[in-house]
Amino acid sequence: MAIPRKYNAVILNVLLAVVICLAVNFSYLLAIREQADRDMRMTSWLPEGEDIPHTGVLHVSHDGYGYILCNAPGYTSHDPADHHHSHTDSIYVVSRLIRRLSLEDGSTLTVMARDSRNPEANSLMWKVMEIDGVPFDYGELYDNPREDSVMALQWGFYLVFAFVLLSTMTVGAARDVSMRFYLTRAAWCIVFAVSMWLLLPILRPRSGELIITAMDLPRFYHTDVMKCSFLLVSVLLYGRIYQLINQREGIMLENERLKNENLIARYNTLVNQINPHFLFNSLNSLSALVREGKTDDAVTYIDRLSDTFRYTIRNEPHTTTTLERELEFVAAYKYLLGVRYDEKLRIDISVEESKLGRLLPTFSIQPLIENAVKHNTISRAKPLRVSIRTEGDRLVVSNPINPKLEPERGTGIGLANLSHRWLLLTGRDIEIRDDGTEFSVALPFIEPNA
Repeated sequence: MAIPRKYNAVILNVLLAVVICLAVNFSYLLAIREQADRDMRMTSWLPEGEDIPHTGVLHVSHDGYGYILCNAPGYTSHDPADHHHSHTDSIYVVSRLIRRLSLEDGSTLTVMARDSRNPEANSLMWKVMEIDGVPFDYGELYDNPREDSVMALQWGFYLVFAFVLLSTMTVGAARDVSMRFYLTRAAWCIVFAVSMWLLLPILRPRSGELIITAMDLPRFYHTDVMKCSFLLVSVLLYGRIYQLINQREGIMLENERLKNENLIARYNTLVNQINPHFLFNSLNSLSALVREGKTDDAVTYIDRLSDTFRYTIRNEPHTTTTLERELEFVAAYKYLLGVRYDEKLRIDISVEESKLGRLLPTFSIQPLIENAVKHNTISRAKPLRVSIRTEGDRLVVSNPINPKLEPERGTGIGLANLSHRWLLLTGRDIEIRDDGTEFSVALPFIEPNA
């Protein structure tokens, strides 16, 4: 069964949410294993010596490092802040271990310590035996079943987190590809990311209590911040890519639409030239020539009529032609109209010879002449004069306005289709001017490399 198109974006967002969730959490698992290996090797550089357990109170400085003050006669503290403890052994605890083991200021610790290589330096803690009288198990840091459950809960949370942000960035992006839309959605994503980080379920170290980040803000969980930041940046990057892809597809669809309109315009032009009305007028003119015994004129008329149909058939839709070839077609069409209207219709052509090689869409001039004939009175007293001339990089077709007493009903698509074809091929529009006395259309030439 085919999946409805409207669900494609939802399915894509779900799959991307899964990928991002896996990337975030697997990188976190690898970081844990790497940290565990480092912790196992952290004291490998210490000199060999006798492992003696020490019990004392942990004092954590504002810089993050700590000292365990042990009541052991014969030792003197090396901490300048503890000179009043004349018979106290000070054991140095690195700040990384304090964070990793979640040690707290004021806790009573039983630890293993070894002497530093510098005889004047403090002993160094390398293993915790007890915390506040409770045996400390290093394995719980990595193999706690409760942590597995919380990890599964976080996976589901990050999956929903990623899907919400992806939906925020992509819903409506296909219709609006502006930078303002993107920045607005990005701002909402940042707000959602901060809010969801505050609601992230975590396991409080040592106590094993399941809480949310907002309940333990004084403690800064760097890993979770990095995971949320990575997810947010990934979504923002994808949102922009998604928007650009939709912008490109929109342009392609618009081009296809214009090409289809161009095809319809070509078809309409062909139909207009072979419709019964056109054939009826052409055959009437031919019949009049035959009846009047103007055999040579009749043969010429037939040749011109065939030239008109030949040009129509040979020129495929979506093509361009030179101004010279278009004017040859206009000459044939002009002859057919001349037989019908005699001297009452005049088509003046004033084109620079250097512009004959310039390009323009096929069937560009004929609709404008037909439009002038259709909407204006043509008589001996008021002949119609159509001017075709070049002005700079444009071809201008104009005629005086002399409306018919009974105007013919038009389809209203001739100039519109001509305008769409120019937009499609040149990116520029035609210029239509009507000052009440003269109607003119300026057609910009197509550059050779367009």
